[in-house]
Amino acid sequence: MAREAILREMSGVFGIYKIQVDRRHLELIADYMTFERGYKPFNRKGISTNSSPLLKASYETTAAFLSDATLYGDFDDLTTPSGNIVLGRPNQTGTGVFNVRMPSEPQ
Repeated sequence: MAREAILREMSGVFGIYKIQVDRRHLELIADYMTFERGYKPFNRKGISTNSSPLLKASYETTAAFLSDATLYGDFDDLTTPSGNIVLGRPNQTGTGVFNVRMPSEPQ
């Protein structure tokens, strides 16, 4: 229910300005906002609750998030897509979760 309301509102805002955004991107945002059975704002305050300093830095106020991570000894375990993207590594999500192996000889 809340997820659909968020999707509808975001689509409406982008639609007014004739900005086309793939629905899957909006779904990721809505999922993030509603994942913990409540509402998490998708802003600086909502992102700051995440443990990944690279995810925080990819959103907004990059220098502040990275400075805080340095001062407080935060580290990134690279479990978020954002952390892996920053480092140019494949994500361990979606199609990056598994390998497809084919037998080399006919059976």
